[in-house]
Amino acid sequence: MAVIELKNVSRHFISDSGVVPAVTGLNLTVKDGEFLCVVGPSGCGKTTLLNLIAGFERPDVGKVLVGGVEVQEPGSDRFVIFQEPALFPWLNVSQNIAFGLKVKGVNDAEQKERVCELLQLVHLSRFGDAWIHELSGGMKQRVALARALALDPAILLMDEPFAALDAQTRDLLHEEMEQIWQRTQKTVIFVTHNVREAVRLGTRVILMSPHSGKICREYPIDLPRNRFLEDPDVARIASVIRDDLRREAASVAEGC
Repeated sequence: MAVIELKNVSRHFISDSGVVPAVTGLNLTVKDGEFLCVVGPSGCGKTTLLNLIAGFERPDVGKVLVGGVEVQEPGSDRFVIFQEPALFPWLNVSQNIAFGLKVKGVNDAEQKERVCELLQLVHLSRFGDAWIHELSGGMKQRVALARALALDPAILLMDEPFAALDAQTRDLLHEEMEQIWQRTQKTVIFVTHNVREAVRLGTRVILMSPHSGKICREYPIDLPRNRFLEDPDVARIASVIRDDLRREAASVAEGC
């Protein structure tokens, strides 16, 4: 069943040089429980796509539907996780995770129980009382993920959440993200510049074109779970996507 639909969506911005198209005539369907990864050259509209689904931006043309209802504004059914975790430094780990629950008026006992469950899920049970400045980059992203899951959104929108992390931490978070997705069956849209990361995590990868802000290719990823970046099949599919990405980037350079 489709949980997200973009129907002939266009979004433009005004700059000093005139009208700049971010996405144009974009059509996309995302199934319930899918882990969709989005790759493409810089400026191809990946973040705009997330912002439209999140409700941070409205399309100039077309419709964005979530659960069959047109998106008019942000909602609790969608949660965005950014490259920078954007945690509250004046709150400890548990308080950060519980923040949305507190705003919703959930009682203290339920908050405590939910936070305990989420700390275990993201492997931070020993750090509930820690302050944000005491955490590594990877731990901060785990807190951000736990905070997102606290409100039990149907959809996670992730904008290069692991891009700033070292390779070893990123590999570990790949494993944990895959386990969390398998356990929760959330619908995930994951934007990344790392093609192998996309193949490692995704059930499907889409490549966006900077020429039109449209999807130029789709790649179903039928490899068994659990996967690793070093797997030959992951490398093989990533190589195909990377070659297509290079062609897209080269065609942009030629047109400049």
